[in-house]
Amino acid sequence: MFEKYKPYLYLLIKISITCGIVYWLVHKVDTFAILKTLTMFSWHAIALSFISLWCCYSMGAWRWKYILCTQEPLPFTFKNSLFIVSVGNFFNQGLPGSLGGDVYRGIALKQFGFSKSWSIQSLVIDRIFGLFSMGIVGICALFFLDLRFLKQEALIPLYLVLIGICVGFGVFCQINRIKMPYKIQRFINPLQNIARVCHTLIRLKKNSLKNGWFLLSGCTATFFLSLPVYLLAMDLEHSLSLAAVLFVLPSVFLISFLPISFAGWGIREAAFITLFKLFDLSSEQALSLSIAYGLVSLVSVLPGLVLYLFDSMKKISK
Repeated sequence: MFEKYKPYLYLLIKISITCGIVYWLVHKVDTFAILKTLTMFSWHAIALSFISLWCCYSMGAWRWKYILCTQEPLPFTFKNSLFIVSVGNFFNQGLPGSLGGDVYRGIALKQFGFSKSWSIQSLVIDRIFGLFSMGIVGICALFFLDLRFLKQEALIPLYLVLIGICVGFGVFCQINRIKMPYKIQRFINPLQNIARVCHTLIRLKKNSLKNGWFLLSGCTATFFLSLPVYLLAMDLEHSLSLAAVLFVLPSVFLISFLPISFAGWGIREAAFITLFKLFDLSSEQALSLSIAYGLVSLVSVLPGLVLYLFDSMKKISK
């Protein structure tokens, strides 16, 4: 009986946590200042943010297609990938949880002939490279940060996060070379296959041009994913640099990915306030910036809902 209502209970808990965090944040800041700040965001910044996010989604669709076709070269086009990714993004950001879109993407691949195991592994690899790209972009941003910020001891955890991402990725790519007893090997074989593919994708000796474009697409997608925060921050009349945004956001996205709130709301706002405060952004400005970014992200995935409904109606008519 309990199992029947378990998903609803889980959803209720996440909504409660989100409401609790938002309630606490709102009472920690000046509400009127937040409302005033929200009116400062211009339409052209919002429009450019929307375009930037769709550039990110397009890059991500191309990256996923490239991953898929490295192991099973089936007739899977960029158009197919962009359609599935768009719908998946809606399920990830427009609905509770952050993995519903991945489930949809895995199921959608069945009609193209991809094996179940490789469909799941491709999604894991895509997530891993997305995280690795954030780490690389964040480390590169360090070279452009103002020295007065770099000397802050409070930034040490952020340095460690970026270093941990890149070092962890390098170590993970070597798992496929570890020999283990047969009984253990059976269980970690899928993980070793993922590590082997990751290692192959970063090798520039073979398929150097394609792999080079693949790695560049990941970093470019991360840039476009972060750019809306900078564009919106420009309307706040604050000298928040693009380097600071690129440096902070990998940690924000990692925290927001924790499956304890409704689509990351609440946790992301708390992370924005805590981390951007290190770059002289007030709590009201950081909270307004997070809300604006969240709303732009939510609107940007609505085309995925339209595509999903259109595809569903098309299947019903057939």
